[in-house]
Amino acid sequence: MRTRIIKLLNKQADFEVIGVGSSNDQAVRLIQAECPDVVFLDAQLPGLDGLTGLSEKAAQSPPLTIFVAASDKYAVQAFDAHALDYLLEPFSDERFEAALQRIRHEIRTRTASKRAKRFMRLLGDSGGISPESEYLERIPTKFNGSIVFVDVRDVDWLEATGVCVYLHVGQKKYVYNATIGKIEERLDPKKFIRVHRSTIVNTDRILELIPRTHGDYVIVLKDGTEVTLSRGYRSLLKSWIQG
Repeated sequence: MRTRIIKLLNKQADFEVIGVGSSNDQAVRLIQAECPDVVFLDAQLPGLDGLTGLSEKAAQSPPLTIFVAASDKYAVQAFDAHALDYLLEPFSDERFEAALQRIRHEIRTRTASKRAKRFMRLLGDSGGISPESEYLERIPTKFNGSIVFVDVRDVDWLEATGVCVYLHVGQKKYVYNATIGKIEERLDPKKFIRVHRSTIVNTDRILELIPRTHGDYVIVLKDGTEVTLSRGYRSLLKSWIQG
C-alpha cells in the first residue's frame, strides 16, 4: 500500500514525499521533523491503537490527514478525528486523484487554525480548542459497498433506523453507522433541526408546514417529501422560525 501511494504521489508535480514511517513513533518523529502539509495515515499502523496513538508533540505543524485502510471499520473514528478523506483499499487511481483534489482545495481555502483544530481532535488533546466549535461539513457514509463522503449542505433530511442513520440526498440514501443523537450534536442547529425522535431536517429544504391533529404538523420539503413534526420538538422549529 505504501509503495503504491508513493508511486502515485511521485507522479504529481505539486506533491513531494518527504518521509515514510512504519510505526507510531516514526510517524510522530517525521511530523515533528518535517512539518508536512499532508499525512497519509495507515489506520492499522502499529501503535496507533484505533487512530488515537499519535503523540500530541506532533501537533506543532498540524497536517491534513488522509486515512487508508483495508476495511471501513475505522471510518467513524476517522470522521471523529476530522480526517479530510478515507481511502478504502483497493482504491483506483481515479479515487486517489479525487483525494488529491480535496487536499488541493483544502490547502487553498482552509485557514491554518481550522486545520489545527481538526488535527488536535485526532491527537485527543484540544489544546483549549473545543472540537464541537466546528460543525460538520462532510460525513463518511456507506453507499454501494464504498465509503462516500457526503457534503452536509447537500443533505435534505436524516432518518434514524435502529443503530444507523440514513442521509437522504436527492434520490440517493446513504448509511451512517451511529445514532441520530450523536450526529445531531455535530450539526449546525441553525441549519439542521430535530423535528421527531427519528428525524432531522435541513432547514433550507423546508417548503411549508401543514397542521395535523393533537398539535402535530407535517413538514413538506421542497422535493415533496413529507416528514412529521411532533409536539416534543415543535419548540425547536419555532425558535428557528423566529430567528
